[in-house]
Amino acid sequence: MNRVIAVIYGIAGLWFLLLASPRSLGEAAVKYAFAAILLLFAYRRFRASSKNAAEYVKQEDGAWLQLTVVPAAPPILWFPAVLSIVLGAGVVGSGMAYLWVVGLIFALLTWLVLLQDHRGGNPTAPRRFRVNPEGIETDGTFLRKDDIHNLRIRNKFAGGVEIVYDANQGIPTGVTMGLAGRRALAEVAYRVEVEAAGKAYVLAAGLDEVTARGVATEIGKALNLTMPKS
Repeated sequence: MNRVIAVIYGIAGLWFLLLASPRSLGEAAVKYAFAAILLLFAYRRFRASSKNAAEYVKQEDGAWLQLTVVPAAPPILWFPAVLSIVLGAGVVGSGMAYLWVVGLIFALLTWLVLLQDHRGGNPTAPRRFRVNPEGIETDGTFLRKDDIHNLRIRNKFAGGVEIVYDANQGIPTGVTMGLAGRRALAEVAYRVEVEAAGKAYVLAAGLDEVTARGVATEIGKALNLTMPKS
């Protein structure tokens, strides 16, 4: 699906770049702004995983468990994206004085909708980290198990927190707060965080709920946390 989306937006970007005929410098700015935004978005989607869903791969290396987590692609807000592109195309070549200013506003809206990921936690890039019974190694930092306060799943849109490991109790508590009114973006805005020595570290972001739970469970097992009986 990502490949199809890339082709569609790539064609739209090439239309702005090669075929659109501006009649003023302002319209030319609108033309190249849309071309750059659409072609960059097409490139990102083409480079993304062929699947829209998040996934993770685990690999054992001695005492270490390495987890590679691939985030889900953010959903496209089709209506504002298509509307802003159509209106932007109408501006280029119109010849109406100062209408290009409105065209740049449409380009800004397109940039916000297509290129900005609002899920939080830098969810666009795959993450890789390692876990062993002594702690977690992420981005060159080793977090000792004794320093870990809790390991949790968060979603910035729902405000929900699931505490997976509570240092005060020493075991996962399995407390889940209701996540009501989810929208498409919220469904792939889960992230796995760990708090250690007074700081929060994002281990993986841009996940669906099932993948986030799976990653958190793998971390708990690798840390040799005592799991509650079902």
